[in-house]
Amino acid sequence: MREHMLFISARNQNNQDIEGDIRTGNLLAVLLEKFAIDLLVYGDCTSAPAVEGVAGLKVHTVKRHVTPRRTMLRSLYTLRNYSPFSNADRDMKAMLEELCGATEYSHVFIAHSLLGNCIDRVRQMLPEAVIVTDAQRSESALSAGQAAVKRGISKPYHKLNAALVRRDEKRLMNKTGLLLATSEWDALSFKALSFEDAAKVHVVPVSIDMKEYPPVPDAHKENRIVLHWNLNTQQGKNAALLFIKKLYPLIKEEVPDVQCSIVGENLHADILSLVDKDASLTIADRCSTEAVLRSKVLISPLLEGCASRLHILEAWALKTAVVSTARGAEGLNCEHNRNILLAHSSAEMAAHVVRLLKEPELGALLADRAYQTLLKHYEASEVKAKLLSLV
Repeated sequence: MREHMLFISARNQNNQDIEGDIRTGNLLAVLLEKFAIDLLVYGDCTSAPAVEGVAGLKVHTVKRHVTPRRTMLRSLYTLRNYSPFSNADRDMKAMLEELCGATEYSHVFIAHSLLGNCIDRVRQMLPEAVIVTDAQRSESALSAGQAAVKRGISKPYHKLNAALVRRDEKRLMNKTGLLLATSEWDALSFKALSFEDAAKVHVVPVSIDMKEYPPVPDAHKENRIVLHWNLNTQQGKNAALLFIKKLYPLIKEEVPDVQCSIVGENLHADILSLVDKDASLTIADRCSTEAVLRSKVLISPLLEGCASRLHILEAWALKTAVVSTARGAEGLNCEHNRNILLAHSSAEMAAHVVRLLKEPELGALLADRAYQTLLKHYEASEVKAKLLSLV
């Protein structure tokens, strides 16, 4: 008989964390092979994953019951401050007590969206259970970096925030039994917080199931660029507008016959207006795989917060060269001029794209190396085996 796991996650109405939601769903699917799972979903239950009828899985939902004032008071400071979820521990108390009273759980999984929430309550109710935390990325390293570059009156605030985040991540490491990070860099950042808890930290990266991507033929790549990231967020929209208005004209000056595909549905009116004015811009709202496969270059966003890593991995699976910023490719095992081209400015990004359009043999070389990197580090079966060996 399989052991029982309580899997606690949260979902929001907006599309700010598509990549995180996909990761959580993938981890849940893997863990179902080993555990009978009670999935407790907090927040926007209308967008909960469609998992009815899955063997070994029972779904429970808790809606948010919170006034704006209560949220503001409780979210003045919380680790990984998702204010929509800052009251999760209170709202879920009754359901947690009911589930823990009815089932003896050997493991509890807390998704990254609830980082810092619920863990104290879970430890109190299930003192013998192994708590697995998907920290995903190191916020303390990010906060420290932001504080270092700030100037003026805001600098003391950011330094204080970085210290508080560091303190809370250190406490989190002490309380959890296993902490998952998405990259070696994030894992090292966590380990540096507490050497005595360093053995709890393991890398479980984002992954691609290569069964969904059959072997790519040596097909002719068109003089085409593809933009593929989350365009339904403010950051994603701004990144697309920046590229179309500022970078794309520079690229067209050098490569007049270039085409550009924009992958997305329900795009913002500002983007649609620019597409209508330029015949070389097209929208690929159905099959992103085909658009990426046909293109010589995939561009990862110039701005952060656009959920780009999975799309970079998809491009690698389809042997399409990628141009990105360091921020866009953060956490991936990539190296400039080896399996990706990294830009530090808009002008440099445009120059990299032009170079790949004019030198297809360079793009093929980068894409082949990236494909090998994908198979070695991000193939789903390898990541699955590692996760199951840890729990």
